[in-house]
Amino acid sequence: MIRDVSSSTLGREEERKPLMAAYMFQRRVLFGCSVLMVLSLIMWIVAISTDHWVIITGGKGIFIPETRRFFMDSHSGLWVHCRHTKTPNALPTANVVRNFTSIAYVNPTTLLDAKLNASALEFVREFSEEIVEIPMKNFTESARRRMFAHWVRNDEEEFKAFKKIFEDLVLNTTATQAETIPINAKPIAIDPLNVREIESRKIFGTALQKVRVNATSYYFVIPEAAQLAIFVGWNEKPFVPKLFWPYVRDLGVPAFVLDDHQVILQLVPPLPPSSGREANGYVYQPNERCKYIDMFTNPKSLNKDPGIDVELMDYIRTQASFACITVFVMSLGSVFSFYTFKNPRYMFKRLAGGIHLVSASTAVVVLQVLFSSVDYTKKHLFYAYPEGAELTYGYGVYLAWFTFIVNLVCGLLFMWYSGKKKGAKAPNDEVAMADEPTIMGR
Repeated sequence: MIRDVSSSTLGREEERKPLMAAYMFQRRVLFGCSVLMVLSLIMWIVAISTDHWVIITGGKGIFIPETRRFFMDSHSGLWVHCRHTKTPNALPTANVVRNFTSIAYVNPTTLLDAKLNASALEFVREFSEEIVEIPMKNFTESARRRMFAHWVRNDEEEFKAFKKIFEDLVLNTTATQAETIPINAKPIAIDPLNVREIESRKIFGTALQKVRVNATSYYFVIPEAAQLAIFVGWNEKPFVPKLFWPYVRDLGVPAFVLDDHQVILQLVPPLPPSSGREANGYVYQPNERCKYIDMFTNPKSLNKDPGIDVELMDYIRTQASFACITVFVMSLGSVFSFYTFKNPRYMFKRLAGGIHLVSASTAVVVLQVLFSSVDYTKKHLFYAYPEGAELTYGYGVYLAWFTFIVNLVCGLLFMWYSGKKKGAKAPNDEVAMADEPTIMGR
């Protein structure tokens, strides 16, 4: 019996045409997924590089007591944080009540230079040589002068000794603690433009002082504990008015004043103008600062930044770690995705699909940790997320969601199309051979 080989072969090819069509459709789908994986990898790198993940806006401005600035907006990513504020500075001719901190040196370098220049002045040398009888029953004028002189001259041991005496005789007394320890209540906002009302009603009590600085008289709010720390005639000495606040801050004296119920009285300037810089007797100086987040900062540095703490740093480090892991896993997944076209064996498709699902998991971890860090910031860090601010998410978050969805869908598609195609189920002999079991021999 003679078999018609050509007709048998043609018949088998006809039977495999639907299988080949389905196989080619599968290859097109997986090729599209592989291209999308490369695109999503690029978008993920762009996303984690940008500083527009979390955007917090303060509307017309939210006053921050810690810095005496208006918070305007901020935007941050995994590595960089940017903050836009406006500092209200009263005009020299403006009839307003000023906080004594408003004339102080803010820049640390400028402060060190001012202390260095002041230490060379004659009156500082004379103050440092004044005789003070110890032990003291009351903190005398001579003690105030000596303590200030030692602070200016950076005589640490002598300054610490006088500071300890000042704490015992002044700060730790019952009367002073009632004026410096506030209750947990929202501060009472006081309009600094209502000078007559503040003076007539004695809102700030003896803390409101009319001080002459550079031949001009100003109303300053100076806490009574701060008044007890500075010598008489401080406003007439060079450098001293601008060194006053850094000096009492190092003594541990707070800048606020309390009412009779121990609630903080807070001078709040008018909101910044929508256009221009001058309004209501104030000049509003814009300030925008961007800084890289130090992933391995020490706790002492964190204490100096009111917008971050140890727990928030844990969130940030977790985000950054999983972001880098996602880059590595996605790169590996892209390689295996294209390798499945060179070697159609089912296990490589399953491997690629599994890697894509892992990438989706690590990407969603970054997003979930981000949302948790925002919730934590809102509850515990008023400086970074002021009350009344509005939260929006930037394009970095949307790119991250796109990456997650692409990885998830492509992972599922690779797993779906990873079934074995042996024998009559294979579209051709090459695929059938690829999916045959491999026997590992000696």
